[in-house]
Amino acid sequence: MPFTTRQVADAATIIDPLMRLNAIYARLPGMAFGLSHGDETVLLGAYGVADLETGHPVDPTTTAFRCASITKTFTATIVMQLVDGGRLRLDDAVIARLPWTRGIFQRDLTVRHLLIHAGSVIRDGSNAWSEVPMPDRSTLHAELRGGATFGEPSERFRYSNIAYALLGEIAETVTRRSFESLVKGNVAKRLGLTSTWSDLNAAARRQLASGYLASRPGEARNKTPHLQARAIAPAGGLVSTVPDLLEYQRAHMPGDPRLLSEVSKREMQRPQWQRNEEPHYGLGWMTWHVDGISLAGHSGGFPGFITKIGFSPTERLAAAVLTNANSPAAAAALQTLYHVIAGVGRKWSDAAATTKWHTRGSLAPFYGLYRLDGSDLLVSRINGSIFLIDPEDPAPLSSAVQLEPKSKGRFLMVDGDDFGFLGEVASFHIERSGKVASVRIGAHVFHRGDL
Repeated sequence: MPFTTRQVADAATIIDPLMRLNAIYARLPGMAFGLSHGDETVLLGAYGVADLETGHPVDPTTTAFRCASITKTFTATIVMQLVDGGRLRLDDAVIARLPWTRGIFQRDLTVRHLLIHAGSVIRDGSNAWSEVPMPDRSTLHAELRGGATFGEPSERFRYSNIAYALLGEIAETVTRRSFESLVKGNVAKRLGLTSTWSDLNAAARRQLASGYLASRPGEARNKTPHLQARAIAPAGGLVSTVPDLLEYQRAHMPGDPRLLSEVSKREMQRPQWQRNEEPHYGLGWMTWHVDGISLAGHSGGFPGFITKIGFSPTERLAAAVLTNANSPAAAAALQTLYHVIAGVGRKWSDAAATTKWHTRGSLAPFYGLYRLDGSDLLVSRINGSIFLIDPEDPAPLSSAVQLEPKSKGRFLMVDGDDFGFLGEVASFHIERSGKVASVRIGAHVFHRGDL
């Protein structure tokens, strides 16, 4: 059953502090995140700074990030537009579309093989995604002539940035337009995206956060240079913002005609290669599940940036998490985001108000962050009940404790973690002003904190 507007709204009030706490725990310089439901953006948030030296804060609406392999979904979309228009077939031979590859690739290597990473094409070649300039088209061609594959088509799944660089070149050859022009005209302009670029340029630089490499505790983070992806742009050059990426994902929902036919969207989102474990791979989209929610999306990694997007066509949900550090936090945060939505849906009926002490609205003063000895505790609402949530739990709603009101400030812990204080009372201290200052659980007093 689809999630309701009210359920998603309650989930968003839990997700917002969880995302920022995840960024704090991961020691990220900055993070931007967002969630949409149907045609509405229900959450835009951010934590931290776009640049450690200037201290300029991340703005969730305008700060841009290197999106890296999320670009592959744009490239696949452009390829499928050509398929929709009858200008390209998925089973076209690569050597027929790129004659310079004759003698490099086998005759039976197709466009489809490149899209689903089934062509046994080398992953990066000598490109290290580092301070060395990334290859231009002629450099890439020369390297591929020295050895472009290490197996047969359809032999196995082998992720390849080179494959998507070739798909971008095929699209350019068919249309006689640059990849930059195709992203701008065939995607960004159609969707009204104002802060999305196929590669680094002057406009992108003005909004782009600084990227930082991973560091151990106590070590300074090293800033990464801003490089143009050049010939690798169709595989990983994208620069964008959370609002633009939410709108882009909405265009891949059923019934939206702005980018593709319904058939092409379904084909892109259908697992075309079943790996041994999720995510599987469609035509440009990764596919996986979070607590029963079926998702299509993609991760991205560029020196100094890790990002992830994911949307549910059936639930009409879309989300994006962008970070300016080499850290697994973006993927973990997106997973947590959808876990929370699923958890809210599961708990909704049992979380209806059952006592005279509180209404849904009167619970609001209790919401927020509480702290004790460096540990965090979130108090949030689902439907007519409030819950104690451990934000450091990777699946926080699995251990969330439901509170049943027994008086204005006293709640019985009726459902949740039975390794904790289940069955005992959580007592909130309410000041004369009406502000909730702390909560006592057993002998432990958590005081109201701040993010």
